[in-house]
This record gives sequence, C-alpha cells and structure tokens, in this order.
Amino acid sequence: MPADRLSPAPVLVCGLGSLGQACLQRLLAFDLPLHGVDLRHPNWRDPELESRLAGTLTHGDMRLAHVLRQAGAERAVAVLLLSADSTINFEAALQVRLLNPTAEIVVRSTSRLADLGALLELRLPGVAVVDPILLCADAITTALRPESMLASLEVDGQIIQLIESPVQELRNQKQIRLPESPSGSPPIWLTARSTSLPKGVLAPGQTRRHRALAWLRSTVKQLRAWLRARSRLQQSAFVALMLLALVGVRIFSRIGGWKQGVFVTLALLKGEYVDPVNLLLSDITGMEEVSGWLIGGTLLYSLVGTLLTSALVAVILERLLRERLGAERIRLPRRGPAPVLLVEGSALAQRIAQRLRRHQQLVVRVESGGSEGSQDKGIVQFGQLEEALQALEGRPVSAVGLLSTDLLANLETAMALQQRWPEAGVAMLAHDFGAAEPLGELLGGLAVISTVDLVADAVVAAAFGERVEGVLQLQGSHLLIVRYRLEDRDNLCGLNISRLENGYGVTGVSLQRPRYHDPILLPPPDLVLAAGDQLVVLATAANLRNIELGHPLPPSYRLRIKLQGTPWPERRFQAQQSLARWIGCLPGEVAHLLDGEEHLTAPVDREIADLLVEDLRRQGVESSLEHV
Repeated sequence: MPADRLSPAPVLVCGLGSLGQACLQRLLAFDLPLHGVDLRHPNWRDPELESRLAGTLTHGDMRLAHVLRQAGAERAVAVLLLSADSTINFEAALQVRLLNPTAEIVVRSTSRLADLGALLELRLPGVAVVDPILLCADAITTALRPESMLASLEVDGQIIQLIESPVQELRNQKQIRLPESPSGSPPIWLTARSTSLPKGVLAPGQTRRHRALAWLRSTVKQLRAWLRARSRLQQSAFVALMLLALVGVRIFSRIGGWKQGVFVTLALLKGEYVDPVNLLLSDITGMEEVSGWLIGGTLLYSLVGTLLTSALVAVILERLLRERLGAERIRLPRRGPAPVLLVEGSALAQRIAQRLRRHQQLVVRVESGGSEGSQDKGIVQFGQLEEALQALEGRPVSAVGLLSTDLLANLETAMALQQRWPEAGVAMLAHDFGAAEPLGELLGGLAVISTVDLVADAVVAAAFGERVEGVLQLQGSHLLIVRYRLEDRDNLCGLNISRLENGYGVTGVSLQRPRYHDPILLPPPDLVLAAGDQLVVLATAANLRNIELGHPLPPSYRLRIKLQGTPWPERRFQAQQSLARWIGCLPGEVAHLLDGEEHLTAPVDREIADLLVEDLRRQGVESSLEHV
C-alpha cells in the first residue's frame, strides 16, 4: 500500500464494454496507470488491454463503495462511468463523488436523462455528462449534407463553413490543423458565414429610403422563392388571379373612378354579386344602357370569387378537423431541393434535421411511434418507412441517414434504399462496430459512422476536465469541438492565438470575451488570451493532453533583420516597439537588434513572423524569414 500510494494517480474506467475498451486504448498513449471495474470478466478485443489491466481489474458492481475503494477510486484523477445502463452510471457517480471530492467524473448518459444530467453538472463541479449519440450530430450532418451544401459547424450561435480552398480575404479564413491527413488530400479551411445587418441599426451612410428599398427587394425575393416552390398549376393560378385583379380594376374604374373600380373588383372576387353590380348600375339611367360585356364580366368575376371563397372555407375546415380529430394527409413540396431522408434516431435525428434546415434543406424523418406531420417548417415526419417511401415516389433523394441502434436493421434498409436511389449518399450508424471505414468500403461506398470511435476521444478529453460540445470527422481524423473557460491559473493565459495553435496543434474557432456580447469568430493570431475568456477550439485528444501538461512545441521560425541607414529616432523607436510586441518581450531586450548589423530574432511562429515582416518593412527594416 505505501508503494501504491506513492505511484501516480490512476484513471479508473467502470464498464468495460466496447466504449470502455476504446477509451482504454486511447489512454494507453498517455502513460497513466489504468484501473478497471466490470460486473463480470470483459470480452477483451485487444490482448494488450487484457495484459495491461491484468493486475488492476476489479469485478463487482460499480455502485458499491467497497468495490470502488478496491479499484482505487479514492485517489483516482479521473473516473469514467461507461456502463450501457445510464441509471447505474448516475448512481455510481454519486458514490464516487462521496469517496473522491476532486476527481473528474465522466458519466455516460442518454437523451432520456438529459435533464438529470444537466442538473447533476450544475450541482456537482467536476462532473461531465456525455451522450454518445448526440455528440455525433456534427459528424453525421457533415456526412449527409448534399453536394450543393457546404460542410459547417455551429459555435456560439454562428455558422462556420468548411471549404477546401480559400476564397476572398485570408483574414476571414483559417486553415484547420489536421494531425494525420492522407497524401494528396486538400487542406480544409474555416470561413465565417456572413451575417445580415440588425434591423434596428442603420449602417454608415444608410438612410430610411435605403432601408425601405432593401425591404422591398427582400420582399420581392421572398415572393419569387415562394413561387418557385409551388407547382406549375399553382403558379398559373396565382398569375391568373393577379391579372384578373388588375384587369378588373381597370375595367370597372371607367364608370365611377379607380376607387370604385378597386371596391367592385374585390367585392366580386370575394364571391358577392348583387351589391357591386348595384353600385355600377347607380351611374346608369336605364337597363338598355347596360352592356352585355359588363353583365358577362361581372358574372365571371363573381364565379371566380365564389370558387376562391369555397377553397378558403375548405382549407379552414380541413385545418379545424385535423386539429380536432388528429387526421392529416402529409404532402411534400413538389419543388425545391431534393430531400434528405432520416430513418429512426429520435433526438439525434431531430438535431441533425434542425441543422440541415438552417441551410434550407428539406428533411423527411421516419420515427416509429412518433407523431406524424410537420412539427417544424421544412421537417416532415412519418410513422412508418412505407408511408415515407410512398410520399417520395418518383422523387430524387440527396442523402439517406440510417440512425437506428440495430446494426443489421440499418444494413438491410441501407442496401434496399441504395437500390431505389443509387445516386443518393447513404450514411449508416454502427454503434459498437469498430472497423467502420473498412465496412463501408466493403458494402460499396456506404458512410459507416461508429459512435464508439467518435465518442471515445470525447470521453477521454472530458476525463481531463475539458468541455466537449461535438465531434467532427475530417480526412480520417476525429476533431473535438472543445470549449475552454480560462481562469487565472490556466497555462493558456498570456498566450496569443498563434502560439496556442502552433504550440499545441489546435485550431481556434471562436473567442467570447466577458465585456462583449458577440463572439470573435476565427480570432486573429496576435490576440492574447486572458482570464475570463471562453475559447472554442478544434483539437484531438492528444492535443488536449499536451495542453493539460503544458508541453507546447517551440516556435520554428526566425527573422533575419538589418536596419537600413540611420533612421530618425522616432522610426527606430517604432521598430523597437514592433519587435517587442510581436516577439513578446520588453522593448529594451531588442534594442541591440537595431544597431545596423544583421541579427536573428528569437524564434517566433509563422503567422507572427509574417505580420512582423510586413510591419518592419513599413519602418525601413530589411527582414527575411528563416526556418529553424
């Protein structure tokens, strides 16, 4: 026991199923003592794990205090509760917190216990509740997106798009740092989606007249979009109605002026006949003066108005009966983009559908036991797959997502739907299947997404105290969307964004500062982090471990500089200030670099070096970049 007490604090994994073993495999690279708890002997998938935990595996119920003590929970740095039963995990989390007040606790949960998980995180610091299914929403959405829609991720209420080549200004874009990119794979860039001007604020030089014209253009654009989404018969009926209204106003205004023409036209199109005709006849002395065209025209307009009124009443009655009796005939828009079909998935499917809808993508959901109809605009739900297939008869589908927990059911449905829509992309969820990519290639190019592979990295990151908000799968790498809340004791305080990204291999996505309401998307390289900031990054679990240990890679560039001639003291002072600012030191420490001779600066990162070169050239200092 004394020797055990002096050894490093272990990481305890309770529940050694597929997810627990996947987490253990990732923890092997961190050179930490590993302990395990399971009710019975695990079915090991890796002999190395079996040998590694041969002397530290405890058999028993993770909810019992004596089992946790025997497994070393009292002094563990982190405890992962990964049983398939979320109720057991929550009960064990309370017992672990009683035994160890400081350990990081990761609890595997489901969407059914989301409210309980949120309350537990609020009341017990150091507890992270992870839903493996919902964490995969970003990766599955990226796999299901149509070719016309750019891949994206959502951070702080903003949409960040992913592109394969930079466009416009590089200042508004940032390249993602991928640890392992296949040979020949193009780099992937982040670009912030442009946002519209708030309605309550006028831009510089903008007047109320500009605002009115902009509103008019927007209204016309929305009307055109609405017409494109209608069928040809509906478009023809709308155009005919508009022509009838214009022609009627022009004809009926000849007798009593344009106001009377508008009144008579609208009254006839509402289905009335006697009153508007009497108004027209009030200016005519005898019936012999009444034209036959006038009688026929008013009768035609009244007939059209009667049909319109009857159609409106039929729609109202259908809505009332549908709300009262629950009967609804589901119809899909005949025009617009090809829909995405989601089969099962419950809360995961709803989250994916909402993200696709933000890109104006039509989504058709199939959920057994769920309510049918359209709960959200652009999301149509069916209770059975056969009903959805009937509604989609003769229509193309851009992508199909099979999100059931049953691997064989997903596989059977995938092959059947692939024959129906051979051009559609098919993504299939495989919860506990490790070799997801080889399985997809074997089945003819299906996108097989393993929740175990995706979520294991997120669970390991949560064990280190990080808040993981999602997982992306890019070019074979799993990137975690991690939010840092910086405090005074954090080793990231005082670093600029360039040092963070180059030193630890992460990509800064969004920075939220305490005094500012809007986040800073794709923060610039020279921005310095401070306590109170909230920083969202894309990183791997290994990157997060390096941040925790404080082991950054050193800068790899130097500047060879030489001051030309004899500058004015003011310019020399400005150059000295620039060097001190970008290198990160006091101005007096770089004074010797400006004596007119060639010198090498201290190592800096590439982004900082490029900015420093541009700054020094404006001040008459010759500089060039050299790799260390």
